[in-house]
Amino acid sequence: MSELDKAYETADMLKALDLPISKDQLENIKRLEKECGRAHREDLTLYFYKQCYANYTKRIMSIRQAKIRGEIIVAKPVLLLAIIDGISVDMFSDNMFCLTDWLEARYVMLMQQYMKGSQFDKPTDISNPFWHLQTDGFWHLQYEEKPHECTTPSKRWLQDRVSYAYFDDDLWVLLQNKVWRQKLRDYIVEHKLTDDSCLGKIAAEGLGAIAALLLAA
Repeated sequence: MSELDKAYETADMLKALDLPISKDQLENIKRLEKECGRAHREDLTLYFYKQCYANYTKRIMSIRQAKIRGEIIVAKPVLLLAIIDGISVDMFSDNMFCLTDWLEARYVMLMQQYMKGSQFDKPTDISNPFWHLQTDGFWHLQYEEKPHECTTPSKRWLQDRVSYAYFDDDLWVLLQNKVWRQKLRDYIVEHKLTDDSCLGKIAAEGLGAIAALLLAA
């Protein structure tokens, strides 16, 4: 049995058991197919996307969001939307997200869109979700130097000490596909920003230090 056939066998076994195929496995299969001059099995790529989507929608539903005065804080899902929009317009061609003026402007615009009816006057600073989203397991920060323990750092602190943020590799691959990227964006809007099943009003916040501490919870 060839190396490619062995890779197929492993992937088919995982598929039959409804277990995920990793990005590395899929890339290895594509490499072997190219070496053997065989067409890529698109069913494996589709299965990879379906599994990634199922995994990350579940994890996004579980992101930790504070509720202040009965309002659910939406800074984290809004930051995800801003990142997805940046990928769609080629602002981010690599899995590296810097705290740029473009990202902040897009984030603020989306926060204003989803804070209608809020009791608060202005949206939370982008530094809050940029920092606290790392506690949810699929968003990571690459530091210039090992940081000291802190609650919510300022935007300037993040710009000076964080080279960039990045997603899990599998999530990044999923977001490179236009159809699945839009599907994930729609899911976030429906389930984290406009879903009536959410308790309390959906809103942004601008409570400063107290709210920053709550966002870490």
